[in-house]
Amino acid sequence: MDYPAWILSKGIGAGWVIGLIATFHVLVSHFAVGGGIFMPFTEAWARKNNREDVIDFLKKFSKFFLILTNTFGAITGIGIWFAIGLVSPQASASLIRLFTFVWATEWAVFLVEIISLIFYYYGWDKMKPHVHQTIGWIYAITSWLSLFTINGILTFMLTPGGWTKSHSLFEGFFNPAFWPALIIRTLVCIALAGIYATFVISKMDENSKFRKELLAYVSTWMIPAYILLAGALIWYFTVLPPQVIENLLSGVAGGVGAASKGTMAVVSRISLLGLLVTVTTGLAFFVSAYLNPREFTSRKSLILLSSMAIFIFAYEDTREMLRKPFVIRDYMFSNGVLLEATTKKPLKRSFVAEMRFKPADSSVGEKMFVGQCMSCHTMKHGYRSLDKRLGDRKDAESIYQTISIMQKPNEENPYHKFMPPLIGTEDEVRALSNYIYTSLHPNEDGKNKESTESESAKPEIKPETNKQDSKSQIIPKKDSKSAVMILPTEKK
Repeated sequence: MDYPAWILSKGIGAGWVIGLIATFHVLVSHFAVGGGIFMPFTEAWARKNNREDVIDFLKKFSKFFLILTNTFGAITGIGIWFAIGLVSPQASASLIRLFTFVWATEWAVFLVEIISLIFYYYGWDKMKPHVHQTIGWIYAITSWLSLFTINGILTFMLTPGGWTKSHSLFEGFFNPAFWPALIIRTLVCIALAGIYATFVISKMDENSKFRKELLAYVSTWMIPAYILLAGALIWYFTVLPPQVIENLLSGVAGGVGAASKGTMAVVSRISLLGLLVTVTTGLAFFVSAYLNPREFTSRKSLILLSSMAIFIFAYEDTREMLRKPFVIRDYMFSNGVLLEATTKKPLKRSFVAEMRFKPADSSVGEKMFVGQCMSCHTMKHGYRSLDKRLGDRKDAESIYQTISIMQKPNEENPYHKFMPPLIGTEDEVRALSNYIYTSLHPNEDGKNKESTESESAKPEIKPETNKQDSKSQIIPKKDSKSAVMILPTEKK
């Protein structure tokens, strides 16, 4: 572990922190791209047909657009960087090093994007129409290029393709999932632009002819986007690695015992939910906004937006979970351990000794948990909490028997397809087992209380002063002034 740890084992967990911020950010950032395409395209159509009423609508829309994307979008974007930097610093640092040129390009494009949007909004009635439209198209192109660059990095994390052998920037960026994912995200952007537009339109007089015309116009954006989106999702799943598809379709990697109730079974359902929501939302918009524009209200618009949020959550969650046990597939595990650190070195070596940063005043078991478990698990009540998975174990030994399986070869380890191998000596793995058990069952019958000192430090042993049996030992208890007498086994 090369970086300090952000302790989240007692909260909602790292996965939910990133997931919640990411869902809200994607809703706004993708709207920023789709709205950026929607505004200059609609402005060009309005000026060609001398529709000043549409221009007035775009002025209101662009104000709402500017405030939402440049405030909430910027805040959540910064929030994601803070979250991933704290939760997975190893992966963040690797992506920055691998794609330095791409990140620099995205920064330059984003700068032009923000400046052009400000000029576009404040340029209404102050610029010549063709100049204003040109600035609008500059924003549309740069916002889409920002999506283009980020998409290459995100898809690389799941499908690095030939990069694992060549380490070529080109192969890593234009990986197998790049194009289908880019089309999916572009269609989501267009659909979101339509949904946000319907929210603004729904505030108009319901008997207005102009309101009906605008809803019909927006329908030409949204309905085709939803139809194409279903096909793009199917294409996306066809380019995923065979192991990922096997995990998704089987419900769980390995399919052994209680494990089949866990990770991949949920992902399978979530991915199906995403497909169903896509089709349902498209049909709902067609029936409510296109066929019955008078009855289309802002409440229905918010329902459509909520449906899109569900789809985004389903898509992003599926993409994240399908990477398991990796954060960067075939390169780095979800806990930040490199793949080569488990294949070129023995697993039964000291993990704690290799940690550059260790939680202060912590036991060996806690260090093991923070370094190898906390990125995916909380202890209780949070993201993939261990109380639901190991809480029924009767003692630390049974937990040890379970987690030590992750040190065995893949053919003997049913968890290897969605959990990283466990690095550590036998003493460290037992310390981890004790830490998990005592955390799940604190002070049970006055026993198993976890020490905050290093578990590697042996308890002080003093010889019994009884001359008749000098082999008796007294081991002081940490939480009491009393002592426990341990009598020797009598030799026969």
